[in-house]
Amino acid sequence: MQILDNEKEQQIIPVFRLAFRPFFLAASGFSVIAMLLWALFWSGNVNLSGLMYGNPLWWHSHEMLFGFAGAVIVGFLLTAVQNWTGNPGVRGGKLASIFLFWLLARVGLLVGSPSVIFMIIDLVWMPLAAYFLAKPIFIRKQWNNLFFAPLILLLTYLNVRFHLIALGIGEGDLRSVSFMSLMVISVIVLVVGGRVIPFFTWRGTNTEQISRVKWIELGALVPSWLLLANVLLPVPESLSQFTLPVLLAATGLFNLIRFVRWRTFSTLKTPLLWLLHFAYLFMIIGMLLLAIHFQANAIGYSVALHFITVGGIGCMIMAMIARVSLGHTGRSLQINRMMVAAFLALMASALIRTVVVLLFPTMMLSGYVISALLWAVAFLIFTVIYYPILTKPRLDGRPG
Repeated sequence: MQILDNEKEQQIIPVFRLAFRPFFLAASGFSVIAMLLWALFWSGNVNLSGLMYGNPLWWHSHEMLFGFAGAVIVGFLLTAVQNWTGNPGVRGGKLASIFLFWLLARVGLLVGSPSVIFMIIDLVWMPLAAYFLAKPIFIRKQWNNLFFAPLILLLTYLNVRFHLIALGIGEGDLRSVSFMSLMVISVIVLVVGGRVIPFFTWRGTNTEQISRVKWIELGALVPSWLLLANVLLPVPESLSQFTLPVLLAATGLFNLIRFVRWRTFSTLKTPLLWLLHFAYLFMIIGMLLLAIHFQANAIGYSVALHFITVGGIGCMIMAMIARVSLGHTGRSLQINRMMVAAFLALMASALIRTVVVLLFPTMMLSGYVISALLWAVAFLIFTVIYYPILTKPRLDGRPG
């Protein structure tokens, strides 16, 4: 906390004192709008032709992966790098400029039509974030954390491919590009989750520290990185038909072995912990179901995918931003009943979009609408409750 001049810090408006503040708040609020529009789209009762970039399926995939999840990842990493390195994180005008490009892109892609201008605007904020993430890591030579910056640049590359599809340039396929993007985000979630969930569980339950077993950690991470390489590199289809389900299954199984050591039942009285565990379990189930889909086509692609997106990434994000926002603003790690209700609403959203749709296919469209509405309710509660937390100075008067 001594790495900043507090007098200069007080001259920065609180919302731009660290990256988690604007990105957590705005991404959550934006996801409420995005999911309400998605519910209206599937209800079929509203003409949305002037919105969603003229292509609702493209827009939903892109905006939930980049506009929502990408923003939260950037906000988290640009905040965490200050703790990792001891160097000040990006703040003030520089942070505001990154955020402004993100915001302009969200507005443009919501109300505009496919355009090179909107593409350029949307391609600026992530490389800027990667630069400000990598800079203190280079200064401190913390090479073990450097890989996050190339992953952000990799997401930028996939963002380019998304936009080229919208512009009708090249031969890009929406499903394949969105799957690549999802796998990049999934690896980030598995890496970060594997680092913080055992630590948070140990500290939050006052139990014995959860040790790391080297072969389990390697077993969880190596298949994840190989899976990412398999998805991103031009692996011959004849080979990928075998390697993709094997790597998905290995990633799921080894992360399950990792997960069962984290004493999930000890977290049942602590919402900030049990939602993290729920999210990680859904990531694992999603990986295993995708393996089944690609191997035997016995599970629908969309259902398997949404185990990861809604249950895994969505719930992980909610749990992380709720906790990080409290810790980095000098507050105790306690949430009220309304936030518990938000957690439960998001879990219900995940279960309806996956388990209910899987078991009751005739309810598919209703399931889509109800799930989207529950997501919107969950993140609206977060946005309302955390708005004063994220827009006011720390309670202890310290920087950040």
